[in-house]
Amino acid sequence: MLPFASLANANHTSTGRCTIGFGTYGHPNYSLTESIRLVASTGFDSIEIAAMPTYHGAPDQLTPADRQEVRQLVSDSGLQIGALMGLPNPDPKKSAEQNAWVEQMLQLAHDLSPQKPPIIQSVLGGGEWMEKRSIFRDVLGSWTELARKAGIRLAIKPHRGQAMSLPEHAIWLFEQLKQQESLCMVYDPSHFVFRGLDLQKTVQQSLRYTGYIVLKDAVEQDGKVNFALPGESRTMPHVELLRQFIEGGYRGEVCSEVSSMIWRQAGYDCKQATEVCFQNLSSIVDKASVGASPT
Repeated sequence: MLPFASLANANHTSTGRCTIGFGTYGHPNYSLTESIRLVASTGFDSIEIAAMPTYHGAPDQLTPADRQEVRQLVSDSGLQIGALMGLPNPDPKKSAEQNAWVEQMLQLAHDLSPQKPPIIQSVLGGGEWMEKRSIFRDVLGSWTELARKAGIRLAIKPHRGQAMSLPEHAIWLFEQLKQQESLCMVYDPSHFVFRGLDLQKTVQQSLRYTGYIVLKDAVEQDGKVNFALPGESRTMPHVELLRQFIEGGYRGEVCSEVSSMIWRQAGYDCKQATEVCFQNLSSIVDKASVGASPT
């Protein structure tokens, strides 16, 4: 069975290969236009725009003229906008404020790519899952309704350091909300490795719910997990996991993520990191596509 989420957000090149993207979260101190030019010139198919408050792609940072400039620049560069990053951490005490922000994000998605608005992806914040899951369900219920009316999908990412940390947590929310047209999962294996989980099984669990894949490496040292650029450490079975997705019918995007663990280090070079991500992600996607037999 083909996954419902990725078919609706089908992104692939003329050769049938999944599109590869880069997230501008990895471009601190760059303007959004500078990021777009670098991502395009490096060779990526797509771009994910960091749109959290204060970031260069946030709704309150982009005037109507800015949005028009970005839309034109993206079009001229041959890129597509795969995603915006930046939902709030659900808080029922701030429902009016947060709903307003979600509406601004949805409008931004339409303004930047009116023909094919990107998904809006995010983690959901810290705490204990059993204490937070009902809050997440109730708040996401409001947001998914806004997203449904806007014709845009929200994508939530299980994160190893947050309350929603496992695929089954996200799946519980999907089953509670029954909003497959406006809510899907971000699959990022760096948040599942070194936790006693079978990564192949996490793909099996996640496949039909996944609308977006993010790749980066994770390395365990002295009991602590650190993140690295995708393919850099050679510790992650990215090719095997992605092939499993492709054989299962995944047609979405594969986006490289540069963790703040990396870009906060002294001497971090945005251009070099972008180039490494492109070379490694291209190799991963190409190898995963060879011999894969989509169902």
